[in-house]
Amino acid sequence: MDFTEADSIALDRELARDGLRAYLETAWDTVEPAIPFVGNWHVDAICDHLEAVRRGDIKRLVINVPPGTGKSLSCCVFFPTWTWTDEPQRKFITASYAGLVSKRDSLRARQLLESKWWRDRWGQQMAPNSDMWTAAHYKNQQGGFRLGVTVSGSVMGEHGDIQIVDDPLKPLEVDGKSAAVTDTALQKASVWWRTTMTSRLVSIKDSARIIIMQRLHEGDLAGEAVAAGYEHLLLPMAYEAGCGKTTSIGWSDPREEEGELLFPERFPEEDLELIESELGARAYAAQYQQRPTPKGGNIFKETDFKYYTTEDHPIPGVPTIQLSKLDHQIQSWDCTFKETANGSYVVGQVWAQTRGKQDLYLLDQVRDRWGLTGTCDALKGLTVKWPRAYRKLVENKANGPAVEDALRDKVTGIVLVEPGGGKEERAHAAEPTVSGGLVWLPHKAIAPWVVGFVSEATQFPVAARDDQVDTMTQAIYISRLAG
Repeated sequence: MDFTEADSIALDRELARDGLRAYLETAWDTVEPAIPFVGNWHVDAICDHLEAVRRGDIKRLVINVPPGTGKSLSCCVFFPTWTWTDEPQRKFITASYAGLVSKRDSLRARQLLESKWWRDRWGQQMAPNSDMWTAAHYKNQQGGFRLGVTVSGSVMGEHGDIQIVDDPLKPLEVDGKSAAVTDTALQKASVWWRTTMTSRLVSIKDSARIIIMQRLHEGDLAGEAVAAGYEHLLLPMAYEAGCGKTTSIGWSDPREEEGELLFPERFPEEDLELIESELGARAYAAQYQQRPTPKGGNIFKETDFKYYTTEDHPIPGVPTIQLSKLDHQIQSWDCTFKETANGSYVVGQVWAQTRGKQDLYLLDQVRDRWGLTGTCDALKGLTVKWPRAYRKLVENKANGPAVEDALRDKVTGIVLVEPGGGKEERAHAAEPTVSGGLVWLPHKAIAPWVVGFVSEATQFPVAARDDQVDTMTQAIYISRLAG
């Protein structure tokens, strides 16, 4: 029996009822006629999680996946149009860092809806509203719509059942040499998502929110969302043991071998090596491995730090130091402007070295979100605990001058230090001291806070915080000047 056009239409309708993955493959040629469809398990994983969003099983989702793996087509073209095959009343608001990107995917989805292929199969279920049928904003007669906007852009009073932001930050701003994702860009995306877009949900309880991006910074929107409890679909290009976790729908990365590639048919190893050489280690780690920090660290490498213990707490295999022989001790302080629940931290550290030696030992650290009074109390407390740390280096910005003024008649040895250059410049100046194995940290068994210190240092300059690094580089800089 011949397979007729009517049979083909019926089959495609049935496949769409089976799920997004089947619909995507059947609709592919209509959207990308010049590029053959190549299936892969990561596409199945994305589709499974988007289906869970449509069912209401997942209300908040982050997808971290490398560029060029079909994320925008899957999430911003096929997912909305597939949803409209059965639920044309659904309302979508989609966004990206640039208007052209947002409009591109809105237009591709609209063109798919206008195609003869789609209309032959679902035209009787979804009819365009001719009064609102533009490239970036179009509605149907069943009550559904799609609105494409930019990050920080206007939503024009609409409220969505499903919000999708695809690349809220511009990946090309990240290169191998500098942290091109600025605090301003991070803050803009975060505030827009938490305020403007939160107020543009049909239901705060039942509407869904999806973030799709590469990890460009520890403090980027994906990092904030995962920390807030969003479901996390993590798909690095090369498998790393321990990355990711089983999601709420029971999915976990099927790879077991370290370094096993995500999509070797599309991205073989030799191509990835060329991409990494072009991008640099930092940008490659961010965009392809979904790690803002390359393995081992950025400017500061984890393996370059040395660890010690004290005579009171011997640890097998860890060098022991005698605190009494560290005859040159200083305090180093990084202050903030004011006390806020989510603001910057104040950090005070005690450093020491033996006369005639280059090695620097971090003896102690205090860190909290203090205001002026709390900072002064912490500095006085560290002075009592470490009386030999006579000189107190306080950065001459934020609350630094106010601290010096408040304690002038109470604590001796406070020196206001002018920060030279930017944060990264100071870090690069301190890097030879660290990479030379001259910086010693207390072992985590005697100082549990050192784990967070090393994490921040190795992620810098893309860490969510940099106060501990600033305090360290100030101490190293002054110690080197003292010779």
